[in-house]
Amino acid sequence: MTDKWADYLISKVRYNDKHTHITHVYAYVDNGDTVGGGTSETRQWVVNKIDSGYTFYTIFKGDDGKWKKGQKVVKDRVNGTDYITTRPNGTSKDNLENLPEY
Repeated sequence: MTDKWADYLISKVRYNDKHTHITHVYAYVDNGDTVGGGTSETRQWVVNKIDSGYTFYTIFKGDDGKWKKGQKVVKDRVNGTDYITTRPNGTSKDNLENLPEY
């Protein structure tokens, strides 16, 4: 990692009991040349940060053990509820590239 990809990076997700939408994400600060320590945050925290102008990308570990950049995470409002996704499609199902669960 040599360039800053986003303000925050998401590597894992947690779903509700019915597995219909994301309730939490594991987010890291993007320091530019390194990935900062991660913390569990709510979906609403991500939405609030996006609304405040912060950017998010998904990340995953490559075969070499290094972080790889995934896709940009955006907010998608459906029936008055904000969801997070990499592909806004007007459905209430969150989609963050099949990130692993925690």
